[in-house]
Amino acid sequence: MSQIDAPPKQQNGSTTSVHYLSGTHWDREWYRPLQEFRLLLVQLVDELLDLMESNPAFKYFHLDGQTCVLQDYIEIRPENRDRLAALIREGRILVGPWFTMPDLFCVGEEALVRNLLLGRRVAREWGVEPMPVGFTCDMFGHPSQMPQLFAGFDMRHCVVGRGTNEHTTPMFFQWESPDGSQVFSFKLQDAMGYGAFAVPRAVLEKPTAVLDELPEFTRAMEQAGDDDKKRTAVREKWFRERLAHYVNHELERSNGKTIALMDWMDHIMPASDVKRYLRLIHETRDDVQAEHSTLPTFLADAERTAHDVPVRSGELREPSRDANGGYLWLIPNCVSSRVRLKQANDACQNLLEKWVEPMLAIVKLRGTEFAPRLLRTAWEHVLLNHAHDSICGCSIDQVHRDMMYRYDQARILAEQLRAQAVGVLTQGCRELGRTPDEFTLTLVNPLPQARREVVVFDVDFPLDYPEQFTEGFRSQPIKSFTLEDASGTAVPYQRLSMIPQLGERSRHALPCFQSEGKLTRYTVAAEVDLPAMGFTNLRVVPSKRPVRRMGSLRTAPSRAENEHLIVEIAPNGTLTLIDKQTDQTYTDLLGFDDRSEIGDGWFHGHALNDEQALSHACSAQVSVVHEGPDVVSFQVALTMQLPARYDWHEQRPVDERVSLGLSHVITLRRGAKLVEVATTIDNTAEDHRLQLLLPTDAREATTYVAHHPYDVVERSIALDSETVDWREAEIAEKPFLGLQAVGAGQRGLALLSAAGLHEGGVRDDARRTMQVTLLRSFRRTVGTEGEQDGLESGRTEHRYALMPFAGQLPAVDALQALASLQAGIFTRQSGKRASGFPPLAGEADPRQSFMTHSGELVVSAIKSAEQGDELVVRLWNPGAESAEGTLTFADEVKAARRLKLHEEVDDDAPSPQIRERSVRVSVAPHKIATVGVSL
Repeated sequence: MSQIDAPPKQQNGSTTSVHYLSGTHWDREWYRPLQEFRLLLVQLVDELLDLMESNPAFKYFHLDGQTCVLQDYIEIRPENRDRLAALIREGRILVGPWFTMPDLFCVGEEALVRNLLLGRRVAREWGVEPMPVGFTCDMFGHPSQMPQLFAGFDMRHCVVGRGTNEHTTPMFFQWESPDGSQVFSFKLQDAMGYGAFAVPRAVLEKPTAVLDELPEFTRAMEQAGDDDKKRTAVREKWFRERLAHYVNHELERSNGKTIALMDWMDHIMPASDVKRYLRLIHETRDDVQAEHSTLPTFLADAERTAHDVPVRSGELREPSRDANGGYLWLIPNCVSSRVRLKQANDACQNLLEKWVEPMLAIVKLRGTEFAPRLLRTAWEHVLLNHAHDSICGCSIDQVHRDMMYRYDQARILAEQLRAQAVGVLTQGCRELGRTPDEFTLTLVNPLPQARREVVVFDVDFPLDYPEQFTEGFRSQPIKSFTLEDASGTAVPYQRLSMIPQLGERSRHALPCFQSEGKLTRYTVAAEVDLPAMGFTNLRVVPSKRPVRRMGSLRTAPSRAENEHLIVEIAPNGTLTLIDKQTDQTYTDLLGFDDRSEIGDGWFHGHALNDEQALSHACSAQVSVVHEGPDVVSFQVALTMQLPARYDWHEQRPVDERVSLGLSHVITLRRGAKLVEVATTIDNTAEDHRLQLLLPTDAREATTYVAHHPYDVVERSIALDSETVDWREAEIAEKPFLGLQAVGAGQRGLALLSAAGLHEGGVRDDARRTMQVTLLRSFRRTVGTEGEQDGLESGRTEHRYALMPFAGQLPAVDALQALASLQAGIFTRQSGKRASGFPPLAGEADPRQSFMTHSGELVVSAIKSAEQGDELVVRLWNPGAESAEGTLTFADEVKAARRLKLHEEVDDDAPSPQIRERSVRVSVAPHKIATVGVSL
């Protein structure tokens, strides 16, 4: 009887359980495009099905913690669906928990939840629950709240790798979120991570893969000649030696009596002879008991036998220390690679999360439901792009071109779903227009906070609109109209710009309908009361008299002031910002820092022979592009002379110079507590990195804060000097989602990004300079001699805002301001240029609010339940004290309950308090709360 067939050894204090785990790390796209990898995936699954059906000893295989590969396979092999489903239902092929294994810093908080929700849904469509392990084997660091996310999906265990070192983190530890949620975590080894079994396996199956590293093995194989028995003996001898090295290392670093041998290398085909592997494992050491196993079984066993298990709190972002850690790199600069991808991703997420899901949920509550598969399709296109080698921008150009197609599909579908939902929600309202030339303009606010502020919106007119005026005899004709609310009260507005003739397809799609023809579009600004998560209607009325506004926020040629802020443009194009509430002045804002870039999608690197260019001595041209009592906008244009490219032979920037065009449009609105900036880059240079500089002069600050999934993390400004001789030194550039801030005493400055900017930090200088990476222009891509798309040639634009504050960041206010910046507003109108929207044909109130949130919580999701008719609202508490929030609805609340993130009831959470149309929720510090409401 062989060892593998023998009864299990009696476990005692000297015996270690060894779980041999079969799987493959399947990068859906990376150094090959999707369709090339799919061809290989089909081969792998074909082989896997034959193997598992014919060989019961090959018990288990893991499809890398994601379910998207199931559809990738079935689209090519529909005839094999039943075979695959049978093995999945038997528990032999493990799928999930993710839909696609994402990067954890480049995508948003709700996108992570949607990913797990979709992974769960797909697994259930195949007849099983998803693998209950937070599998993050190849992420480039881990955010602080991942244990709470995993706990919200009933996962007690997880696998982590990058962002931890063996000298700081044992094999097993408890990872704790800021709220106290914990998951029992398995740390992959530094040297080979999840692929450590590949080396010994290569000796048996593919010896050519290790010939260069093992010359003694090569000589032994040559001495064996053509004798198959001798060659097999040589291979097994060397397998045992390589395996012993692996096993001994795992035993040395283990703080338990359980280890895993992970046969899980990238795109690896399944090993066929499991019995042989288990026999050789037992021959390697006599103090182990090995079995072909699964991750859930291994982690349950490990948790039971582990000892001296430490608790690690917060984000895991340690640089790699040791050069022998071939797998272990933190890889910190992906968040600044290919900014156009990041912008497209953020735009799609904002559309889906802040517009489409809330609007479709309200429409459903009012009796109209769009095909659910439409929303799912939009999300699938976005989530497929969230794979860590995709959204990180570290793949070949073809991969990222394919991603832009998927983003386009998601955006087009999301925009149309928004338009259709707004049409349904507003069509029952009363038409405010009283004559054929009057019409109703609807302004929609998707956020659950009422907003009285100056907003910018478009008004469209037929070319033959009846009223217009001119300034003098021969100046430009201007459409003459007034705005008023439903009660007839005038709404003053400021004209910003005009397109005299514009043709476009209707924004609201209709069968056999394209558009109403050419139009004239005016962009205006007006202070409007916007109901919370609702809309208000204005009447547009032709005026026989000229319509003008007097006054301006501009107080000097390059200076403007509102109730809270003063802005002034310096001759070199930098911004001076004065906070009138604290009497603090911020100078030299919006400068640029440019240096060489010789890195790739993973890492920024600059040359030793570097030239670091600063914009602070440039001269700027300042223009006033909008001026009036509601809005003032200055345009600041400057040019930097930069090296045209990097000379890879001489290893220095070339002497040739090109002109890099840079401009800001700096906008101050009446009543605003922040200043908005749109920065445009006309990139003509190659091989360089451009950063935005924001000196804050918060000189006493030792830390700063950055927004991450469901958290505002605090980070040290000073870099860890211990890492100076590590493989990777700590760098100032670090990831953030949409917000970062630094403050001390009466000084504080926050940057809020509308989309695409995710790499920032604060320099450890005297001025506490906040930095943001605007672009990295690189040509190196994996496995190529260099490609063009990563050079980021041409024009990019970034929108963001600067918000001063005193000392400690008011996190809730700042995050609400961020949501407002990202969401904006949406308009529709009736009349002759309704753009396909249905006529207003009812008597409903022209001003409606569907839901309002008040309190010290942040609302991150409003959506229909995954199952049933509940409205799901997710809130989170960024503070260190318990906080409350109140949700008030247009309809009476029938029931409310606390849910887990997967939207099943959470019996451990305090029940919401219901009173007529309101639900009150109490949320512990740093906690995420999901509420299901029945109306």
